[in-house]
Amino acid sequence: MKNLKSIILILFFLSFIFLTGCRKSTPTQQPNEPSTAKQETASTPNKINGIQEIIDKSRSWNATLKDFYGKEMPDFKLTDINGKSVSLKDYRGRNVMVVMWATWCQPCMQEVPHLNTLREMNPEDKLAILAISNESLEIVKKTVEAQKMQYTVIATSEQLPSPFSEVKNIPTTFFIRPDGTLKLVTEGSTVYGEMKAILLAE
Repeated sequence: MKNLKSIILILFFLSFIFLTGCRKSTPTQQPNEPSTAKQETASTPNKINGIQEIIDKSRSWNATLKDFYGKEMPDFKLTDINGKSVSLKDYRGRNVMVVMWATWCQPCMQEVPHLNTLREMNPEDKLAILAISNESLEIVKKTVEAQKMQYTVIATSEQLPSPFSEVKNIPTTFFIRPDGTLKLVTEGSTVYGEMKAILLAE
């Protein structure tokens, strides 16, 4: 009976981690090579859904930081892993995804091939993808090279302005409109089709 209870508790814990992502400050073991996201492109619907409809259909992520939706996002100035200066205001006129992640977070790493596919399918003058980790430059660079990450990656210990500083779990992604206002924040792992639907949604 004790063994059965233990198994149930373990299954519940694993389900919770899958649905909510990683706690921001708790490292876990290094992830395995993520699977490709190419198959997601074929199944992406052409219909443009509303944001609420997309949220209602989500299974592996939650909408969070809702008090900031529709508000203009504050600027930040950082340096990417290649030494290039990155300022959020420089991306006005295009959609922006700010992804908070870490190399030790399994759900974060599961998103990588989907983000790569999104980068490949959208020109940089239409979409910017900024992935921010608070880990060391050396660790982040190794992961970027190993996973062949195709988008802008930043390693920093700097305190970001609110609401970016209010992230509790990762991955968390901020979807920012071309006018600089916040459309949606997802907490948990998303796939290519969901990312595309959110970007297209009104």
